[in-house]
Amino acid sequence: MKHHNMRGRYEAAEKLLTKHTRTTVLNGNPKIHWNADGTAFQYERQERSGSEITSVLAEVNGLTGTRQILQKAEKAGQAADASSASGCSEERAVTMSPDGAYRLSYDRHNLILTERKTGERTQLTFDGEPYLEYGCYIDIYSQITVKRQGYKEHPQVLWSPDGTRFITYRADRRSTKKLPLIASYADGIQDLRPELYEYPCPFVTDTDEEIPHYSLYIGSLTEKTLVKADAPDFLYPVFTSPEKSSVKWMEDSRHFYFTWIARGYQEACLYLGDALSGSCSAVIRETTDLFFNLGAFGLLDGYGSYLFSNFITSDRTYAFWQSERNGFAHLYRYRLTENESVCEGDLFEASEKELIVQKLIRVDAQNKQIYFMANNVPDCSDPMYYQLYRVGFDGSGLTRLTPEDAVHQISMGSQSFVDTCSRVDLPPVTVLRKLDGTLICELEKADISDLLKLGYQIPERITLTAADGKTKLYGIFFRPDPAACEDEPESNSWPLIDYIYGGAQLYNVPREFTWDNGMNREIYGGLQSFAKLGFAGLILDGRGVPGRGMTFHSFSYHNIHACAGLEDHVFCLKELKELYPQIDLDCVGMWGNSAGGYATVSAMLQYPGVYRAGVASSGNYDQRMYEHSWTERYNGLYTEEVYQYGDITRLAGNLKGHLMLAYGAMDDNVTMAQTLRLCDELNAHNKRYDLVVLPKCNHNVPSDAYFVRRKMDYFVRNLLGAEESEIFEE
Repeated sequence: MKHHNMRGRYEAAEKLLTKHTRTTVLNGNPKIHWNADGTAFQYERQERSGSEITSVLAEVNGLTGTRQILQKAEKAGQAADASSASGCSEERAVTMSPDGAYRLSYDRHNLILTERKTGERTQLTFDGEPYLEYGCYIDIYSQITVKRQGYKEHPQVLWSPDGTRFITYRADRRSTKKLPLIASYADGIQDLRPELYEYPCPFVTDTDEEIPHYSLYIGSLTEKTLVKADAPDFLYPVFTSPEKSSVKWMEDSRHFYFTWIARGYQEACLYLGDALSGSCSAVIRETTDLFFNLGAFGLLDGYGSYLFSNFITSDRTYAFWQSERNGFAHLYRYRLTENESVCEGDLFEASEKELIVQKLIRVDAQNKQIYFMANNVPDCSDPMYYQLYRVGFDGSGLTRLTPEDAVHQISMGSQSFVDTCSRVDLPPVTVLRKLDGTLICELEKADISDLLKLGYQIPERITLTAADGKTKLYGIFFRPDPAACEDEPESNSWPLIDYIYGGAQLYNVPREFTWDNGMNREIYGGLQSFAKLGFAGLILDGRGVPGRGMTFHSFSYHNIHACAGLEDHVFCLKELKELYPQIDLDCVGMWGNSAGGYATVSAMLQYPGVYRAGVASSGNYDQRMYEHSWTERYNGLYTEEVYQYGDITRLAGNLKGHLMLAYGAMDDNVTMAQTLRLCDELNAHNKRYDLVVLPKCNHNVPSDAYFVRRKMDYFVRNLLGAEESEIFEE
């Protein structure tokens, strides 16, 4: 069939790439900066005057909502940066104390403390060597990438509230086996030889002695010392930045607490530490036959994050511990004494039994109130819609403070909070509320007119039924753009692309109104653009993702290879066809990156013939070859009985249809060897496939413009049936 105006379709698709959409929404995500006492805040707002858009800095009274314009917005960035001025200075590769009086730096892998006023220099450690380092960068998914981007190593520390002490860690990776990366070339280099990089990466098959060990250390500025805490070593990263830490200081700047997880994610403890003596004691210990959900939660694209919501009250009388022991993540109150801790119950036992606690927003010790985000709210149309709640320390007065059936982002002041709510089909609205949820005023309503001018399509929210025949699943759907079909009026068939992730630690379906992506990827996996080319699109969360209770999540236990409900994606196609009869089930494609690449290949090999075409990038096709904390969280400690099924290359002989594989040669998250091993198995079975190699790209293949175009071409050719001359017509 001749496809007309393919060039016009591509031009329309290109307009919906993130580089164009990210600047088109005005006042969709105000960044709130509260003053010191939390009674007023500033934010940058955009104002439209005809075709001109200007930015101004607004200050709002948090009690009345009264707003005044301060100045042009150039100063807004300065205001936002002021709070971090006492942090790290990457230009000098040092970390400053909060008051700026001291700086921490490295000298031959050892930690150096320098008093800024006098220049007095104190060496705090003497055993540092390569891979035995203090506060070093330990993000196991980007170790080479950050160095190639110019990151200057500086100590990662947690400062006490009064700024006199800090907590850091010693990372011992000396026995950890390395993975290689070969930079084929780089711009501007004199030596044409490829450059070899190596980085430590533990696998599930490695012993406890071979994986990294992270030991806590306590530093004192007044005593100019660094002392090891009497605490067990962490076998997973303790924190990759001060904002992402399982260690928290208490208000007295002497005590701290942290959550420790045993290897295999079946034992967790809450420890209370004393910085003065270095002693640490376990106040709560819990074990499970399944897994503790202690990792990233939220969208792959960075719209939310899960924080383990444990805390100890400032008087050290109570500890609050998050547990899924009853099937849903609740807070349990423990009374602490000198010799023991006694569980006094579930805060929600008598009320919202299926409510799921997410991250803490504020703990008001004086009034004994906890403000927290929660989901799985009975009155919401989607279980993943975050809501703000308040509950007393004794479990009384549980109150939902955000009434809208939507996703809420909260910025908390001392007597009020700012709430931005939205859905994929509801543009953001930002309001100011009192602490009891009473509306003070509306601050902003997002202007999406420029976004719509680009041809943006509001997604349709849908529910489908899982393969068990009863579980409700949530997703979003895109219809093909009518303009892409008008030159073929006789056709009533829509090719379909299923954008999948398939990792058990994240859900993939966007819930918030989406027009940008922090990773510079296409929004909605590119389905907005694919609609302009003539495709229908689906994003669906199958059984096995977090956020809907342990029974739902445990579908992934010892079952990472199920790709968080891949069989549900296959099963739902028939129901989707009933909802949208125009869908052509003989022209279904799938694509995904990372765990989504694994899921795509799994779909092609486990369900041959269901998917005519697949595009898989950066896939971890054998879970035994991936960083251990991700796989051990769900598959547990290594056993061949479980992990053998995580190697999808074993089914390479099943391939039917069209498969395009892609990888970045500089991927320091999933080694390119994963893709090459799959290629070797496909070669052994004489299977046809396509391979795209991006020599300079890391794990973020979906952000690469060349890959985006090749992906489009692949589905246009193999699902729409367009000829090369149509795709590349002038």
